[in-house]
Amino acid sequence: MDEKERGERLAEQEAALDALLADLGVTYDAEPDERVARLAARAPGYERYHRIGHKRQLALRTLDGDRATTARHADAVLRALLADDDPSSPNWLTGVLVPAIGRRQVQRALVAAVEHGTPYAQGCAVGVWHWAQAPLRYASEEARRAGRPTASSRAEREELADVAADFAAACRRALADCPDPWARERLAAQA
Repeated sequence: MDEKERGERLAEQEAALDALLADLGVTYDAEPDERVARLAARAPGYERYHRIGHKRQLALRTLDGDRATTARHADAVLRALLADDDPSSPNWLTGVLVPAIGRRQVQRALVAAVEHGTPYAQGCAVGVWHWAQAPLRYASEEARRAGRPTASSRAEREELADVAADFAAACRRALADCPDPWARERLAAQA
């Protein structure tokens, strides 16, 4: 991905977080930080990347522990997630969204994003899927190494097997028409 494309993706991600914060009625006030300015001078885009992280955490602090508010703003949270191409940061907002509206509903929204979204949203949906799955838990380290999850966590994952199958099928269909190499790579990993 070239610098221009990376900048466009960061701009899209920041705009989605700005919309979420506006939806929540929260204002992000950045205090000048000399360290950020120095890093930005060496790494183009760092200032925006830094701001995005703070905006994400502000949204998280506003939503964390308040399922009713999160449910009311679920669409804006989903839009922010579908603009986040980082492999790990969707963990935060997915972690508040799933308890608020349910794992099945979040996963269904990800299927819809792959079916009807832009290539960028499709690739982001694949990243969010990882965090939206029911976690497998293990009784011991030995059980984890042997790949033997607890029966209850396996049952929770199996309860959503129909949505997982729909997601994989949507990824396969999207892959056939996707022109974006980054999104294609993500879709192929899930298909």
